[in-house]
Amino acid sequence: MERNILKDFFEYMEGKRYPIDAYFLFVHNDYNTYSDDPHIEECFDIEETHEILDSVSDIFSTVSAIGSEKDFLEWIYIHENISKNVYVYTMAQNVNGFGRRTLIPALCQYYGFYNLNADAYMSAIGCNKETMFKLLIANNYGSLLAPTIFINSSQLINTRDIYSKLGDQIVLKPICESCCIDVLVLKNYTEEELILSVTQLIEKYGHLMIQKYILGSEIGITIFCHNNRMHALTPIEIQFSNGKSHLTHADSYYENFKLVPCEIPSEILSACENMSYLLNFYCTTRYDFRYNGTGFFLFDLSPNPTINGYTSSNLAAQCSLKCDHRGILRLMAYEKIASLEPSFD
Repeated sequence: MERNILKDFFEYMEGKRYPIDAYFLFVHNDYNTYSDDPHIEECFDIEETHEILDSVSDIFSTVSAIGSEKDFLEWIYIHENISKNVYVYTMAQNVNGFGRRTLIPALCQYYGFYNLNADAYMSAIGCNKETMFKLLIANNYGSLLAPTIFINSSQLINTRDIYSKLGDQIVLKPICESCCIDVLVLKNYTEEELILSVTQLIEKYGHLMIQKYILGSEIGITIFCHNNRMHALTPIEIQFSNGKSHLTHADSYYENFKLVPCEIPSEILSACENMSYLLNFYCTTRYDFRYNGTGFFLFDLSPNPTINGYTSSNLAAQCSLKCDHRGILRLMAYEKIASLEPSFD
């Protein structure tokens, strides 16, 4: 049996003496950030924030939640002459655009803080699905991707080309958003319906992607980077309930799906690890696939996935590390703490 280096590392770090004399900051968007906006689905409430802080409250001497990018800037100003190490886990973002998640990682790099996940480069590339897909296609991973067409505001809408390449069941979504934001599935659509839907998204975002809708099971594969090596965690199947076959921001809540560990071919796991190397995603990254019974098709990936207790990345860590829901964030924290120590392998 292959050695589980991540589990060994996690258990080794769990056995060390804590807390260390350092700050841990969770930077996010609280519910004061948006009003009547689909991004409110990505905000954190008090319970979710407490879950994050509780995961590492025994590791760091001081843990705090910061509910906006503005408040993080104010924290830096107040603690300008700080002598302690600062560890940051961020899910904060601007509303739209390719750089919507880059500010906090860039500030961490500038001030020498330890950012627990994606840096500014990874965050920017991760918010541009067109760039990610085209990099993967250019490096011979096109056969693993869901068939996709990219459209921007300077292009004419070629309905015949869309139908001939993608069929009569398609998924429309902006290329700079999380997988659930403004997702629209069209089945047996008319030309007029397609043009109207594309036009509305183009007017809002300036660009979009259209993918072939693949009916089948949905599987998330989380890749964790340890000592600059990629490790695939346990694959997780997302099983939809209430008659749903996909999720949008309006229904991506707990009661609409359940998560179940599953097995998939090892070559798919290896492909995800290799894609992370290719994209320079030296961070926790989730790859989202559809499996139609004969093939796996990557339709989205995120170098900064949500890791709350109800997410596939969280369950993947629980299964791989044999730990509770706190494990994945603790693992991310340990990876940064260990960077100040001799290599463990």
